[in-house]
Amino acid sequence: MLVDHLVLAGGGHTHALVLLRWAMNPQLKPDGMITLVNQGSTTIYSGMLPGVIAGKYKLEETLIDLRSLASKANVAFVQAQIQGINKNQKQLLLLGRPEIEYSLLSLDVGSETNVNAQSLFIENKELAIPIKPFFDALAWINSQDIYRNDSSTKPFIVIGAGFAGIEIAFALRKRWPKRCIQLHTKSRNKLGKKIIKNLEAFNIELKKNNEIIKYPALICTGNKQLEWLLNSGFLLDKNGRILTNNTLQVLGFKELFAVGDCGVIRGAYRPPSGVWAVRSAVPLAKNLEHMCKGVKLTNWKFQKNAIQLLDLNSRKKGSKAFLSWGNLLIGPYSLISKLKERIDRNFISKFYFNKNMLSNNSLNRGAIKCRGCAAKLASLPLNSALEKLNILESSSLEDANSIGRLNTGKTLIQSIDGFPSLISDPWLNGRLLAFHACSDIWACGGSVVSAQASVTLPSISNILQKELLFQLLDGINSALVLQGASLIGGHTMESIKSYEEPFSLGIETSLSVNGTIGDQEDFWSKGGIKKGDEILISGAIGTGVIFSAFMNGNVNPFDIDNVIKTMNKSQHEVVSYIRQLQKENPNLNVVNACTDITGFGLLGHISEMLKSTNRVQLQNNNEPISISLEIERIKIFNGVKRLLSDGFESTLAPSNRIFLKKIYPGKNEESGIKLILENIELGSFDYNIMLKVLIDPQTCGPLVISCPSVYAEKLKQNGPWKRIGYAS
Repeated sequence: MLVDHLVLAGGGHTHALVLLRWAMNPQLKPDGMITLVNQGSTTIYSGMLPGVIAGKYKLEETLIDLRSLASKANVAFVQAQIQGINKNQKQLLLLGRPEIEYSLLSLDVGSETNVNAQSLFIENKELAIPIKPFFDALAWINSQDIYRNDSSTKPFIVIGAGFAGIEIAFALRKRWPKRCIQLHTKSRNKLGKKIIKNLEAFNIELKKNNEIIKYPALICTGNKQLEWLLNSGFLLDKNGRILTNNTLQVLGFKELFAVGDCGVIRGAYRPPSGVWAVRSAVPLAKNLEHMCKGVKLTNWKFQKNAIQLLDLNSRKKGSKAFLSWGNLLIGPYSLISKLKERIDRNFISKFYFNKNMLSNNSLNRGAIKCRGCAAKLASLPLNSALEKLNILESSSLEDANSIGRLNTGKTLIQSIDGFPSLISDPWLNGRLLAFHACSDIWACGGSVVSAQASVTLPSISNILQKELLFQLLDGINSALVLQGASLIGGHTMESIKSYEEPFSLGIETSLSVNGTIGDQEDFWSKGGIKKGDEILISGAIGTGVIFSAFMNGNVNPFDIDNVIKTMNKSQHEVVSYIRQLQKENPNLNVVNACTDITGFGLLGHISEMLKSTNRVQLQNNNEPISISLEIERIKIFNGVKRLLSDGFESTLAPSNRIFLKKIYPGKNEESGIKLILENIELGSFDYNIMLKVLIDPQTCGPLVISCPSVYAEKLKQNGPWKRIGYAS
């Protein structure tokens, strides 16, 4: 079977291990495009969740970083919520964004907690949280920590006495030594004498499920299938799991596979379990590889029973655990607990196989060219070429330039920007590119009305080119429509370079953006800073080093999640608010100067503001203006300082060091940028780190404005603005 696009729907343990196999053995990875789709960028290894609750492990020790894993395997990663499947059109349907077409699809989407289980009587639904999603459950448990040593507070209830519920009850006892903990079960007798004895020893009360739940509770009442799977039209077993044959192919659909909690082999029932998910990884990977090569698939010869280990997380001498095999229950013994910990730690450590490689070879940190705006040309060759053309003197070099006045009286402005793909999700990359390009219009006080795209696609099959182009353009248009603008045309090309994987990283895009400024509105120039102005910034900085570290395989997944979430926001409403404020106060400019922070970093772009301002100052025989930056007030993304101290930086950062010369008073048309250090000592480690922050290139960076103090206060109260300095 010819496979153009293999889509892995869901980031369960099976798919994670498949990706790990391809990352470690690239020669095994199928040809064509491969995309992993998952709602979150990380997943918790379920076997270690009770240990997290008990305090045995830190949360970060149990995470599988799916975005990073996909990158290591040269697989595209799409973070989105799956809503369904169009089997006829071979499309995976997503929430809030267009469908993804596939030629081969593997499902590992997990399941939900069965909160509607029979004999479950909950008085207040807000007090009962399902164990899935795990992150929500952990947040709920964290919120209850204030009662950890309060024996008189309301009991905390674990509903459901399967192995998961029992293990979590023991973990909570370790976490909360004095609080009353209850375990609600359908049948006390099914637990067995050994389990009951240990529950009593740990002072965990057993209750029947038919009691009304009046206190905070965690629901562990088994699994149910996702609603869209139940309505998908597949053959299901009595528990709602998709039926497959021994090759893991969905019955009746040879191009579909189902594994983990959402799939089960017909005639071979097994309970949903991480053990089975792990064991099915190699059979699934081999059959996906065979399918893509047109090779005959193999049947999975699985065991009927699997060993399960139940840790008691004892708070006394050492933890003990049970071993279960079918109807046999052995323990609890400390040796079994040590065995479980060793198995769990060995499993999770597999997914961080390249961290030691990076730490032992610092040269890797600079080996990969940065993407996004950090891929732009350095300041020195750019300005040298422009000077040779006499463009620097003949043009104001604004972020956007006026190209004429319309019949309506509005001024038409235009700008262009672009970069090689920053991330492997073509739709989101298009959206980020649009926000990045639109910021030039926003920086001039304009409203975006339209854009045209120039797209270079990798030399791959027409089917994949169509899919990549569709996703990219829809992402661009989604960012434009948000502002009342639209994509009105463009141009496409095919790259003559050899493509790289994933193919979506081989896309290079530029966007020409048109905007307007109202007939009663002023054009915000880079120059125009006035003495006494406050310097405000609309957001945090540090995207360059974050993405550099990500490309080199060493960044906290929560940090990059936060950065992408921030970048994926339009700033047009920020500009609209200032325009409204200006209408209310027409006699004084709200904004005297503005720019957006992109490739040359905060220091480079503020230097441009000063240069433009002081050129006019000197022409009018006025004293040049200086800017004082209060560097401790500059908001920085989480993780940036740590990564800079570890030696990571964007590949454009060394070229941006030229702007560090601007810190000291200059001559002629430029004055200096003075740093207000406050608690930072000159020449210290923290000082040098902040210098690196100042020259870090930004993609979808914040706006910086120079404005009178009277308006600065209003902007800080009614928007994202933070003061970072002042002009003198």
